[in-house]
Formats: sequence, structure tokens, C-alpha cells
Amino acid sequence: MPKINRLKGLPNTITQQFFSTTFYYSKGYMADWVFNAASEKNVSELTIDFWNNTITPNELEIKPILSQLPRLKETVHKTLKSQNFESDFIKKGFMVIKMGKTGYRYLYCKTILIDKNGIEHIGKEYTESVYEQNFKVFRTKKKYSESIKDNFKTSNESILERIKNLFR
Repeated sequence: MPKINRLKGLPNTITQQFFSTTFYYSKGYMADWVFNAASEKNVSELTIDFWNNTITPNELEIKPILSQLPRLKETVHKTLKSQNFESDFIKKGFMVIKMGKTGYRYLYCKTILIDKNGIEHIGKEYTESVYEQNFKVFRTKKKYSESIKDNFKTSNESILERIKNLFR
């Protein structure tokens, strides 16, 4: 049986990979997406379970983050294989992320892997900076509906006239 010490750095590898420049989606890196989404929802701590593709609280389950999670699980499987472990040796994998102090744009992250013997492989706590400018993650329904109402108010045309003009 291979020595468990060979997996000691794997949780750190997962954290570094998730916050690296290779994990970019549309407007920002994963630190940007996590920070902006958590800030908008007033969440101070979240758990990203990359083994089951879930995020707690689930209101932060957004495509930009979820779409990256299979790559983390793949990294674990490749490492297990290269170190001669059984493919099912790791049973759980998640990251615990805490927001930095109010007014500062950084996150604290620690990755934990749990093997089939129940042993927790805990990585060190990383401090990750947020790089991109703030951007909106969630569109509020109220603002959207108000903008539609405003469009109708500013136009002198009736709805029927607008529809007719679409086909001219």
C-alpha cells in the first residue's frame, strides 16, 4: 500500500489550482466570482464541495463556479493514480472559504480531503486576493421589472403600435 504522506500536498494543490489564472470565466477569476457572489448575498463563509458539485449556501451555486469543479476532482484522481492509490481512496473533497475583513478584497481558503479510512487531509489556509473590479453576479428582479415599466412610460406609442413597427 502506498504511503499516505504522498498525498500531504494535494489539498494545497487543489486550492492553488482553483484560484489560479487557468480558472477564468467570462468576467473574472474564481476569487472574483466567489467574492462578488458572496458579497451580493451577504455571505461570510461558504463551502464548495467539489466532490459532489455543490456549494453551501446553495444560493451561491452559479455556473461560473460550478463549471470549474470537475477539474478539481480530476486532479485528485490523476494524483491518486500517479501515486499508486486506488481510484476511490478519497471519498470527499471540499473547500471552506471565508470572506476577508469588511472593506478588503481577499478570501481565506482551506481545502480538506477525506479518505476511505476517515482521515482528513487538511491543507494550509491560503489568503487569496480578488483581482478584477467589482461586477454584478446576480440581477435583481425588482430593477429589471422597473426598467421595463420605465420603457413603457417614456414612450408615447401604444403597445400595439410598437408591435406593428417591429414588422415594418
